[in-house]
Amino acid sequence: MWLNLSKIEITALRRLYEGTLTPGQLSEKLGKKNSFISRVLNRLERKGFILRSGRKVLLPPTSHTQSFKRLLDSRGKVEEWLSGNSVSVLLAIGDSNEGVEFKLLEQEAGCSKPTLFKVIKLLRAAGVVVRTGERIRISDQLVREFIKDYGDAIQNKILSQLKGRANSLRVRRHVIVRTDAKELPEFFSETGVTLLEKKGLEAARTSYNDYYFNLDMKRRSIGTEEAFIHALLLTAIQQHQDRPILALFMMKNLRRLNMGRLRELAKKYSVEEEALQLEEELGLLERVADYYKRGVR
Repeated sequence: MWLNLSKIEITALRRLYEGTLTPGQLSEKLGKKNSFISRVLNRLERKGFILRSGRKVLLPPTSHTQSFKRLLDSRGKVEEWLSGNSVSVLLAIGDSNEGVEFKLLEQEAGCSKPTLFKVIKLLRAAGVVVRTGERIRISDQLVREFIKDYGDAIQNKILSQLKGRANSLRVRRHVIVRTDAKELPEFFSETGVTLLEKKGLEAARTSYNDYYFNLDMKRRSIGTEEAFIHALLLTAIQQHQDRPILALFMMKNLRRLNMGRLRELAKKYSVEEEALQLEEELGLLERVADYYKRGVR
């Protein structure tokens, strides 16, 4: 996966942190052919770690390059446990204090179970992650800072390609964006209010639409329940005024919605409290409506 870092990429960054170099000088220091180092630099540039200026390779003053340098300075030789699939797995764990349930990590790690267990073993041995019961979290603060900054950098790089205004939020590797841009990357999927409108949501049309993308840039189809949770997430975190129409949609579609799946996704996206509150409000409304129906009779 392109999100990950190879041993040679980490080693190249280590040399570049020591001072400005040309590709030729870097090739000489690493004892590699120029053509090979050129491919390494292309990958690092795509991930936002370097900039090219003529024949020089520069390090931009971005958050993830700085937090990665602090990590290298603090932990020394990180190549043994941070290369391979480790960055992808760490992004799937996320940078929150709570971490993630291991069952969910297995689904979202982006690698096979044997590979995942191998990566976790390396990370635990390095003191980077800890597992408590069914949850796993990043325990090293510098690693957590780098993972947060790197995820933000990839998200912002993707969004910078949009020709229009955009508001977004990220949960681990999942990004939901509300934008008025018309030209979109092929890995964007309709979600939120935009998708729910096609399922019968009564909403006033605007120039903005809701989309989902994953940091791995692989297109995924979004179901009704997940679109609903994405809309709720946008409403809860960014205070959009969509809650009334979401409540109405839920009330009209209770029999069609998979409530078990809805609760599972609310947990996945950390909006359990908001989803539960919405369910309780709907239950109250149903009881009130039933009371008045009985009163009319």
